[in-house]
Amino acid sequence: MSRPKTYDIAVLGGGAAGLAAALTAAKSARTVLVLNRPFDPHAPLRIDAIPARTLALLVEFSITPSAIGAERLHDRQQSCWATELPQWSRGPQTAHIERPALEAALFDMVRANGRIDIVVDRVKPKYRRGFTGTCWSARHLIDATGRAAVTAQARVRPRPAWGSRFFWAPRTAVRATPEFRIAALPGGYAYRLGSADHIGIGLVGRGALLKSDAPALGRLLRQTDAQWLCEDMPPLESMVRGASGVTSVQWAVPGRAVLIGDASIARDPLSSQGLAASLSDALYGVAVILTGDIASLRARQAENLRAHLMCLKAALMQCRYLDNAHWTAYERFIVANITGRVDRPASALRHGRLETMPEY
Repeated sequence: MSRPKTYDIAVLGGGAAGLAAALTAAKSARTVLVLNRPFDPHAPLRIDAIPARTLALLVEFSITPSAIGAERLHDRQQSCWATELPQWSRGPQTAHIERPALEAALFDMVRANGRIDIVVDRVKPKYRRGFTGTCWSARHLIDATGRAAVTAQARVRPRPAWGSRFFWAPRTAVRATPEFRIAALPGGYAYRLGSADHIGIGLVGRGALLKSDAPALGRLLRQTDAQWLCEDMPPLESMVRGASGVTSVQWAVPGRAVLIGDASIARDPLSSQGLAASLSDALYGVAVILTGDIASLRARQAENLRAHLMCLKAALMQCRYLDNAHWTAYERFIVANITGRVDRPASALRHGRLETMPEY
């Protein structure tokens, strides 16, 4: 049996954070990108709003805005959150990008980089004076496996978790404009935004928002204060199903690996900072490995988690449906972990769930 090939840094995960970390690490170290399955360039569509500064960072990675669906910057949004009627407001400039296009562009760059090896390995890495997989070993490991956080000691998240569903249509088929819009609902919220080529409606929450079929969801939106989101849009049942997944906040207790992106802190999309934070984590994670200052990364992530929980609390307190059972339970989970020690996950047990991961 041949010996595993040795690297300085291994990166687990082929999302935006993992790909950016691999590209950054390869500038200074022998790097391997470890995937648990072959990269899929045809992932379900998801449109993200990112700060303008993050778009500038992607340009530094040689990714042009047009390649990821960003046609212009937006500084206006319409919301029906604290009040019954939708209101326009201005904020920091953001770009609307298509996540699958971003990840495909980053993966093409990794594949073209002669200093990065790519392996598919479904076996969880082991640690013994270094990290070892089926056909590789590395002195350092960056875990960018998203909410799975496969190397974490434990994960903390509310139970039941909130989830999301997204429905999209080509921009050429609708008259709706792409600005971000959001409306609170009794069991969650709905939003609308568009990229250069596509526009969609997302639903986030629990209960009927996750279990109902598209026609029932359309009726729910039309019968609530969110009906204005459907103006100039086709019925949900005639739109294409996009990405779905868990959206409520989650964080992990790190093990021996460096956790970045959603593996460290999976942010609630109400903050609109998830992708920006993940890319920042990727750069910072590589830097602390090269300097040996892992403690500074963990201190930074603990501070970022507390700030995110405070931001979520402020948003929840403004929601006019806060007295709804779903919203109340989520708000209690957030408050319990602000008043407790967020680096000590036992504080979440009262209103959420602590999941201990197997050691390796």
